Amino acid sequence: MAPLGSFPPAGEYFPAWERDYEAVLSETDIKALFKRVEIAEAAILTRCAALKSSSEQHCEWQALEQALTKLGVIKRERLKFL
Repeated sequence: MAPLGSFPPAGEYFPAWERDYEAVLSETDIKALFKRVEIAEAAILTRCAALKSSSEQHCEWQALEQALTKLGVIKRERLKFL
């Protein structure tokens, strides 16, 4: 299994949500990070809704779950959310 937060390059495997997620992982400015997390979460949740009726995208579902978990860690540890 790939490390948490490690996906193939954007566009090669998963849709656009991955670019927003990767932007969070590379962001160093805390003020910009808040906005990037917000954008990535919206993109991921939108993709989850689009896949809701599909059982064929098992790998992407796993990646979406991992990304949401990692965003939660970033929110708690870097942004100090409770």
